[in-house]
Amino acid sequence: MAHGSGRELPRPREPLTRERIVGAALVIIDEEGVDGLSMRRIAARLGVQAMSLYNHVQGKSDILDGVTEYVTTQMRMPRRMTGSWEDGVRSIAYAFRQAALRHPRACELVLLRQLSTPTALAPVDTMLAMMLDHGFDEETAVHALRLFISFQVGSLLWHVHTSPSGAGRDPAAIREARTAYFAGSGFPAVAKVAPILAVNDHEADFAFGVELMIDALRSLAPVRDQASAPAAVPVPDGGPRRRTV
Repeated sequence: MAHGSGRELPRPREPLTRERIVGAALVIIDEEGVDGLSMRRIAARLGVQAMSLYNHVQGKSDILDGVTEYVTTQMRMPRRMTGSWEDGVRSIAYAFRQAALRHPRACELVLLRQLSTPTALAPVDTMLAMMLDHGFDEETAVHALRLFISFQVGSLLWHVHTSPSGAGRDPAAIREARTAYFAGSGFPAVAKVAPILAVNDHEADFAFGVELMIDALRSLAPVRDQASAPAAVPVPDGGPRRRTV
């Protein structure tokens, strides 16, 4: 809108909120990783003074909790799982993975800070409740949860740090070079599996790990839940598919 003098009035600045601060922090983490995050960097991105952030957040740790909460809410899991516990583990595993990979550089942060806020505790409660509802004892349920989180952290970090970088790189050429490197390494076992080792199929590796966890937990399941269930095989979109026998 023009003023009487012909000059345009400056647009009102968008109010500073906790949500805007967390959003700016997530953008910085996506671009540079958690190490690149600071109150000064967040303030500069929002065009405000760093001290003004403290009117809405307690500090950097509070912001990291906010990022964890935001990514966690993207999982959109029910409070209680229905069906078998095996399918429940698969559903939670893939929901965690898909939400974290939308912001891959925040994935470690999310998985390591999940016990720090009530919102982030929701999926933790979902998994624990599922295990307890199916008759697993409390200690086994907690051990299974920690194994699950450790597997997610490891697989996501492996995904992020071993994915090819750089536009225009030929995947076939990369695979050929890696195969040649492993084949000529001088280590017999490495050379023998060189063509397989040269390929990082993250989705297949993740599916293999999920099914391995489920197989291990079956030996600890209550008698009523030990009936053999059809195994799952990975499909191209990364979700589980049942194999009938």
